[in-house]
Amino acid sequence: MVQTIIDTLVGAASFILVLSLVVFIHELGHYSVARFFKVAVEKFSIGFGKPIIKWKAKSGTVWSIGRIPLGGYVKFFGDAGAASNPDLERLEQIKLNMHMVHGKDAWKTCLHFKPLYQRALVVAAGPFANFILAAVLYAGIALTYGTPQLLAKVASVLPGGAAESAGFQIDDEFVSINGKETKLFRDVVQIITLSSGTELEIIVKRNNDLKTINVTPVRTKRKDAAGGTYEAGQIGVSFSGENVVYKSNNILEAGAFGVGNVYTTLASTGTYLKRIFQGKEDGKSLGSVVKIAAITGKIGAKALNVEGSAGVKLKTWTLSLIEIAAGLSIALGFANLMPIPVLDGGHLVYYGYEAIMRRPLSEKAQEIGFKLGFTVLITLFLVLTWNDIGYVADMFGNNG
Repeated sequence: MVQTIIDTLVGAASFILVLSLVVFIHELGHYSVARFFKVAVEKFSIGFGKPIIKWKAKSGTVWSIGRIPLGGYVKFFGDAGAASNPDLERLEQIKLNMHMVHGKDAWKTCLHFKPLYQRALVVAAGPFANFILAAVLYAGIALTYGTPQLLAKVASVLPGGAAESAGFQIDDEFVSINGKETKLFRDVVQIITLSSGTELEIIVKRNNDLKTINVTPVRTKRKDAAGGTYEAGQIGVSFSGENVVYKSNNILEAGAFGVGNVYTTLASTGTYLKRIFQGKEDGKSLGSVVKIAAITGKIGAKALNVEGSAGVKLKTWTLSLIEIAAGLSIALGFANLMPIPVLDGGHLVYYGYEAIMRRPLSEKAQEIGFKLGFTVLITLFLVLTWNDIGYVADMFGNNG
């Protein structure tokens, strides 16, 4: 009972810490670029609801931490509604009101009156700050702990599986898949996982000779690090941990590793979404805040229960949360760039229209877009929450 309470508290703290970091960096991206272009910021909040603590900076920005740690926001001077870019008539009204209430030059610090490229950069800065955070976190891991180099050498072949039928043998070394070099375990898994039902041309090295093997991954249920299950492509081979080599990295190599991981994750996400639209994936691997909380909490609590001293436990816990934060940061950045009104990507679509037409989209059209976007988001939230419920029930059903 006591251990359960401790695990729950550690899990909750892990989730709040990871989510707050990722959200803070996202909003800091918007804030920093806005301040660089001399845009006035009225409020910077991490969390929603009544503030636990707040203070006012010399710049005039009120910084606060809300009671509900499930997001955050930056409120720019002059923000009065959902529209990211008021039309010309509305802009004149805003300008006149600012002149009367705040003085004749107050409008110059309002985001709405900044050049189009500056507004676009302020909006894009949030998602890209998330990508930068992820790259830095991955680079930090590579620089501090090194990077695992598990060679893609077959240790066993599942009897009756696709690999056995295709002719794979123990000690086969992967060389490439569909022409892409795949000498490392992570490269092989990345491609096979997202290729169920699609024939792959795999070149392996066997007794110093190159062999070409065609195999089609089969959609199979698998467990993730948190104990939940998901479906992904699998051919029926395993790789031995004995082939793991930890490579030390200098700062340039670590940086390249961090950027490479971000690119690979984004590419994999794009491939997965494409396969959903093609009807090749069911989308059940996608989740929302419930799944994020469950995974973060479970892995965070599990990390502190490893064998070893307090130092070992803390190191394992920290490394686990860094990896989760990096992955979540990429996911948040990607999600916010989707071209859905209400999200950053939707704002950028409106700015794109303005760049082409030389005038903002009418405020009425923007409002319609935001209503449609909000409907899409609610629908996605409900679908993803349903996915989350199944995932969490399965996780605790299998693991207690």
